Amino acid sequence: MKAYRAFPLLFFFQLSGFDLCSSSNILVISTVASHSHSIWCNKLAELLVNRGHTVTILDTDPPRKKLANLTTYTLEEGYTYAEELDYLELSVWNSPKDSMDFLFEVSRESCSNMLQSPTFKRFLSEHSNDKKPFDLIIHDITNCECFLGLVPFLGNPKLVLVTAFGELQALNVKGSQGHMVHSPMQFTYFSHPMSFDEKLKNLFYNLYNYYVYHKYANTLDGYSKEVFGQSTPHILEIGKSAAVALVNAHPILDGAKYYSPAIVHIPGFHIDEPKKLEEETQAFLDDAKHGAIYFSLGTNIQSSLMSKDRINIFLNTFRKLKQRVLWKFEDKNIKDIPENVKISKWFSQNDVLAHPNLKLFITHNGLLSTQEAIHYGIPMISMPFFVDQHFLSKKLTKKGIAVALSYATLSEHSVQQAIEEVLTNNSYTKEIKRWSKLFKDQPTKPKELALYWIEHVLKNEDHKYLQPPETFLSTFELIFFDLKTILGTILGLVIAFLACSCSNKKQIKLKKH
Repeated sequence: MKAYRAFPLLFFFQLSGFDLCSSSNILVISTVASHSHSIWCNKLAELLVNRGHTVTILDTDPPRKKLANLTTYTLEEGYTYAEELDYLELSVWNSPKDSMDFLFEVSRESCSNMLQSPTFKRFLSEHSNDKKPFDLIIHDITNCECFLGLVPFLGNPKLVLVTAFGELQALNVKGSQGHMVHSPMQFTYFSHPMSFDEKLKNLFYNLYNYYVYHKYANTLDGYSKEVFGQSTPHILEIGKSAAVALVNAHPILDGAKYYSPAIVHIPGFHIDEPKKLEEETQAFLDDAKHGAIYFSLGTNIQSSLMSKDRINIFLNTFRKLKQRVLWKFEDKNIKDIPENVKISKWFSQNDVLAHPNLKLFITHNGLLSTQEAIHYGIPMISMPFFVDQHFLSKKLTKKGIAVALSYATLSEHSVQQAIEEVLTNNSYTKEIKRWSKLFKDQPTKPKELALYWIEHVLKNEDHKYLQPPETFLSTFELIFFDLKTILGTILGLVIAFLACSCSNKKQIKLKKH
């Protein structure tokens, strides 16, 4: 009787499109030494655990939540590069070449350190005798590819690539780089349409990235072979075997490109449905009769580590405002806080930006914060420090949804002027509301799309049909070197033959004459 009662329920699930996916063992490799990447990957891990899967995560950060069926291995020494960072020096490194060099160097250092960390060695020893302990590996591909050697080490489970950092590295691996001249490179502020000068620069930066990325990847491959054995395939070859790549990118920010079906966009994946803030913060914003401003430099940069004179610049400027200010400030011992300012080492940024009284976001322009501001339609004042922050800032300023500040030349006047410009000029709010509508108007919610593709990979064996031929071509083949050379050589020989024939005929005629 029980079986007969269960049958209508199963039949209902099938009719309603509810897809039952059995529980799987999944390894998430979150080894990019960035707190924001760790937060993003943990959101993915939590989503999978709530779906019924068992998840193990190799992480740069300690666990933020304790969940059943989620095991975290926190790898040591990932953040050693951050100990010597100078905010002032970083803020003036704003060329694409400087950013690429900086990113690859700090990633190389953290990759090398974490591969040799005690916790990672423990993870290897605990899984070395298991034939295939995981059904799927999800790997954050943003410059920590040395851990791809885990795929063959763990018996070649299925592989999915993810990245919270735009799309560039996933495209490098999966053969969808786009046109080197016409597709705006991620480390630039260029957007369609580009001028002739911008196209030339775009080509140079794409070529430089291609060169330095493959040089960097060869170094990481050496680290991988030291740990996993010399017979381990090259890390980029392992990466190419991935079924799909889930990338946190949107054409409105990254430009439209040609993509393979294996590149799946999940822009704003980390953004949650807004909820009420904790009581004191909620009341602070609810009572902001003239509106509120939120100031945060994200998770990798701390406001409290700014120089004292720059902290005072903001305090003195905020003191003059009629708006209320929430400031993510990590040192509770800060003195002389104005009455209209509330500080805390952490706010629920998603819920703060969703509050109807919020009028302005002062930000470092990290990608995740930028996407949240666009999602909720909050105009920005940007104060970038490194890597993509500079180029996002320039891009958003150019598009009229942000005003830029320079940390190096900061003054009370520049901060006051920027705040007044955004709050009194309605064009910033109007334009970002337009962007917000485009950003949110997606056929499927990013979380649902990510779950669909991960479980699609788990349920099906063949994913090569998603891969374009470019994924598996050599470097020379990728740029059509073989075809161009053959056709060019043939054409050159034909032209040379015709030229020689004409020249000989002229010489014969001259001699006869």
